[in-house]
Amino acid sequence: MALEYSQESRKALDSMRAEYPELRSILIPALKLAMKDHGSLTKESIELAADEAGVSGAVAAGVATFYHNLHTGTIGKHLIMICTTISCQLAGATDVVSRFEELLGITIGETTDDGLISLLAVECLACCGNSPAVQVDYDYFESFQPEQCEAVVESLRAGRHPEGGAGVPGGDPDREAEVGA
Repeated sequence: MALEYSQESRKALDSMRAEYPELRSILIPALKLAMKDHGSLTKESIELAADEAGVSGAVAAGVATFYHNLHTGTIGKHLIMICTTISCQLAGATDVVSRFEELLGITIGETTDDGLISLLAVECLACCGNSPAVQVDYDYFESFQPEQCEAVVESLRAGRHPEGGAGVPGGDPDREAEVGA
């Protein structure tokens, strides 16, 4: 049976077609919706998004493997991404990675046995001025220190979004986080 988008995703894609002047402009949203509907971006779900956006499978695969918010492997319900570029490394990202690995019992690129949390190292979260940077379910945490890891893990395990995120790089830390945006 061929993969399909959910009714909700199909509706969103149909709406996007009317908003974007060029069909290929919906490629990233189509990939995100395919990932949401199918858990990760497999070869089949990438082809589904490519067909939707009117681009080749190779173009869609290139986009799917380029951006850190698109995943070709299975990820947990929650995703913790730590920037490992030089500015974050110099500010202590290695210690943040080590602390998360210790608390979660996994290493970078793995998911906890219960499928709840995945841990990834990513390149540049665009927070060089406030490094190290961590992204939790697409909410940014700047100037992140190893002491903050435990509260993040406890919140996620309790079904709550961790407090203190800025939403986007340089965002307002007092605003309500838009998880999964």
